Amino acid sequence: MSSRYFRSHKLLKSIVAIILLFIVLLVIFLEPLIKSLIEYKGSKELGRELKINGVFDIDWHWGYTNLHAEKIHLNNAPGYPETHMAEVDSLDVSFKPLKLLVGKLDLGQLSLQKPSLVLERKSMVDANWNFHGPQKPEANKDANDLSFPMIKNMLIKDGRVVYRDAVNTFNLVVSVNSINSGVAADTATQKENSAKRTIAVDGNGSIRKQDFLISASGGDLNALLNEQAVYPIGLQIEMGTTKVNVDGTLKDPLTLGGIDAKLTLSGHSMADLFYLTAIPLPITPPYRLNGRLTKNANTWGYSNFEGMVGNSDLSGNLSYDTGSERGFLKAKLLSNNLDSRDLGGFIGLSPASENAAPEQQQAAEAKKASPKLIPDVPLKLERLRTTDLDVSLQAIKLVAPGIPFKGVEVRFNLKDGLLNLDPFKVVLADGTVDGKIEIDAGRDVPPMKMNLAFHQLSLGQFFENTRFAKTTEGVFGGKVNLAGTGSSLADVLATSNGNMTIIMSGGKISLLLIEASDLDLAQALPLFLGKDKSTRIRCGVIDFDMKDGILNSKVVVLDTQDSLLIGNVGIDMKRETISAKLDAKPKDFSIFSAQIPLVVSGPLKAPAVGLDTKKAGSKGTAAAVLGSLLTPFAAILPFIEIGDAKNADCRALISNAGK
Repeated sequence: MSSRYFRSHKLLKSIVAIILLFIVLLVIFLEPLIKSLIEYKGSKELGRELKINGVFDIDWHWGYTNLHAEKIHLNNAPGYPETHMAEVDSLDVSFKPLKLLVGKLDLGQLSLQKPSLVLERKSMVDANWNFHGPQKPEANKDANDLSFPMIKNMLIKDGRVVYRDAVNTFNLVVSVNSINSGVAADTATQKENSAKRTIAVDGNGSIRKQDFLISASGGDLNALLNEQAVYPIGLQIEMGTTKVNVDGTLKDPLTLGGIDAKLTLSGHSMADLFYLTAIPLPITPPYRLNGRLTKNANTWGYSNFEGMVGNSDLSGNLSYDTGSERGFLKAKLLSNNLDSRDLGGFIGLSPASENAAPEQQQAAEAKKASPKLIPDVPLKLERLRTTDLDVSLQAIKLVAPGIPFKGVEVRFNLKDGLLNLDPFKVVLADGTVDGKIEIDAGRDVPPMKMNLAFHQLSLGQFFENTRFAKTTEGVFGGKVNLAGTGSSLADVLATSNGNMTIIMSGGKISLLLIEASDLDLAQALPLFLGKDKSTRIRCGVIDFDMKDGILNSKVVVLDTQDSLLIGNVGIDMKRETISAKLDAKPKDFSIFSAQIPLVVSGPLKAPAVGLDTKKAGSKGTAAAVLGSLLTPFAAILPFIEIGDAKNADCRALISNAGK
């Protein structure tokens, strides 16, 4: 055997020995190398330190290789309270190693034990999920880089996600569990598995300082990550008495690209929905609504919804565009039967119907017991500044006991804190009240303007279901122009300036109302005992000026065929008091007309109605003196009136009031 062969053989044996030694060393040191490579590469890509502080083990197989790792930590962004943004207590994953040679990651089983993720945002640009690792040039990015690997089976146990958003004052802590959330290879089985609710989420949180509970279920993870998949979703939220239930499907669920679901809303007051939606709604009695929830790009829709709000039915369609910073709500609402007691929230009153929530009934009782009449609950100005809206409400029938309301049409237009009720139209007493109301909630002390006109209101409608209905008729109109400042109706009226006018020409009114007002016992007594009669109205004018919350009458006149009623009225809106006198002058002769003016005085909520005691006292004293000195006939002389009251100049009164 030659020396050359010997050397070649020795070299071959040495190479084999080196290869065997390399394999041994590779097997011994491969896992630490891979662990270090994962930590280095991950830290570099994310710009945060990624560490595996526990066991790291790889069980190699040509089919699926199993990897086990413990105590995985990803550091948080600088300036955030938690040390770690993400943690996993234990990770088990199987993958096909040969697929790695072609840049593919094919996962068989993925199991996460006690994974924890903290997401936090301090501002629109400062969030801990903004990573600052090296960025690939757009031209060099492969579309496959963004695709998530297919996972045949996934198990999450005792997962936890924390989300804090300082922009929307939103905090959420949820537990996540996923059982057998895998998907089979064939398309039919994929669809069947996707329809199953295999991911469960339960947690609690707060938004705008209001606590809530949340529970959700969804399909498998692959469907969740698939932009083209239809993903089943069930969601329940409870915030106090407010309950939200969503049952339907999502498209591209990670970005909420599309939603088609049934949405049920219920609670004690729709005003509480502000905490979830940032939409400023009035206080309402308990409600329940059902409809279809959709989403297209930045626009959410709630279509064909219907339900009850207190005693009132409500239906309609709405859309909510979240594309801008403030958001924009557009809605058309319809009520076939609207109970006026359900509208108290629009002026700061709690609903007073039997369907009101217990706390609302207590508030209504407290308001009833209060000496104040005008609502003094302030507007929540900050709510009116968060969202713009354009909402139309039509009520076919408005139920208001004692007031002849027929219907309502109003459009609420809110933009940059300026709220306009325009048009504002109420069908009342076979006529209309229409105009515009404006509130500027952009100011800390909001100014309010009210410009309303009364058209063809039926006088008789206000006496329906009374003994005066058949003897009272005619139409009247007028206007109200007021401007004040304040965050409640009481504040606004206490500071208002403006005028109010009511004009009537023609018609008739119960003679009993007129005769009783001037205490003509001779004519009033038979009317009380027998059939009432009516007297023709020549004209009626009520004209007020208002300055700094003080309402003073310029003219209060009702000129009828039988009498001329003249009044003087003063109302202090700051103190909520009234001082009024109504004096009737007969146009015919009557020996029983006492001619003692009626007076109204005291608080607006419970004024005292009586006689002018000074005038009644003087006449009573004169009668007593005459009765003692003269004949019995002389005792009635003070009550004898000549009956020479003149007709009012109706043309001049109406002309001046109209101006």
